[in-house]
Amino acid sequence: MQQFYLAPMEGITTYIFRNAIAKFYGGLDRYYTPFLTASHLKGRELRDVTPENNKGIDIVPQILTNDAELFLVITKQLSELGYREVNLNLGCPSGTVVSKGRGAGFLDCPDKLDVFLDEIFVGAEKLAVNISIKTRIGMEFLSEWEDILKVYINYPIKELIIHPRLRNEFYNGEVHVDAFLRAQEIDAQTTLCYNGDIVDITSYQNIMNKIQSQEEINVMIGRGLLMNPNLANELNIYNDGLHNSYNESNPGFIKSSEDKKKFKSFLEEITENYKEEMANDKQVVMKMKELWTYLGKGLGLDNKQLKEIYKTNRFADYRNVVQMIMMSI
Repeated sequence: MQQFYLAPMEGITTYIFRNAIAKFYGGLDRYYTPFLTASHLKGRELRDVTPENNKGIDIVPQILTNDAELFLVITKQLSELGYREVNLNLGCPSGTVVSKGRGAGFLDCPDKLDVFLDEIFVGAEKLAVNISIKTRIGMEFLSEWEDILKVYINYPIKELIIHPRLRNEFYNGEVHVDAFLRAQEIDAQTTLCYNGDIVDITSYQNIMNKIQSQEEINVMIGRGLLMNPNLANELNIYNDGLHNSYNESNPGFIKSSEDKKKFKSFLEEITENYKEEMANDKQVVMKMKELWTYLGKGLGLDNKQLKEIYKTNRFADYRNVVQMIMMSI
């Protein structure tokens, strides 16, 4: 049966956001943490993965590195916290990450990647921890995907999460569904998961129709769930055959006073928990403004409304602007 996952998004899908979306919306089967990089889990990274902050939800921590020893050091700490699966980030397109040969940058060196994977799979087996991989399909050329797949097929990857874009495409242009289909042809042992450009039921329909095996393919969603925190529920309802519950002319997630009340509670929960987490209110405002970049699109806010949020620095001003927006939707 198809499952839906929350994608890891650095600085946004923290345990505070994950707990809030699980509490008020749900519909998700698994949640992936933003990537970990430090050899010793402490501070923000430790708080994000500690079981006490992730009760009742299925969490998979993600690791970003091209150093096998470091990967296993982090994995050991996670195993001691009770985790039995970790995810390797081979998809981040950030320039600072790629320039260090990490994330999608590691895909440029399939031979080195092969050696790295050999070491981490041997080490993870000793720790009784499974490894899944989130990947792009190459750096610059679609032809790179064949060589990358030849590496992947040699390892017992728990799940291969594919964002079928090249690193240089970032999040632009159409996804290369044909590349995803190629992975289906080559690998029959590893569970496959699709990631990329699913933001509503229409985009989900279009992509799943091309893949043509949606019951077997899991789906990871990032930006779509930030724009519409109820999206996983909508997709589950659609898959249950209740197509008529989806009104294409009114696809937003606030359709009633109850929806509005839920969204307001969702926002307040995130805000208040960040106030406890952050050193000062200005940091909270910065955090919430980043989230509103996506929520604003999902709610159909105009540029004037978004600018009112973006220009706030004081928490009181931010709260006043949000109250005005809530009255208008």
